[in-house]
Amino acid sequence: MTTTSLRTRMRSRRPDVVAQAETHEFKRKLALALRALRKEKQLTQKDIEARSTLTQPMISRLEAPTGGLPNWDTVMRYVQACDGHMLLGFSGSEFDESAFVSAPSAASEDVVSAVAM
Repeated sequence: MTTTSLRTRMRSRRPDVVAQAETHEFKRKLALALRALRKEKQLTQKDIEARSTLTQPMISRLEAPTGGLPNWDTVMRYVQACDGHMLLGFSGSEFDESAFVSAPSAASEDVVSAVAM
């Protein structure tokens, strides 16, 4: 007798939940990338608030792994407040996000996180 996991059965019966989980996966990656940038720059959420027009609760939502996706203007303001940089690329082939990430060091401006979808 073949048994399937509860997760597999739920995924086959609820494609809407699967789609929502995929959206959350991108949001989770984006949130972790933003948080990694802020921490690499040794900034607090209050520091970002002082350097931008974003409020601390907005910053907390940006760094939360779930919830709605922010608009690009908000993400750009966050990155600018961190004195960071953002790379956006489009390709017909799949991106390997690990190829864009290098180990951070105190003396360099390496990429600390990447998000591929």
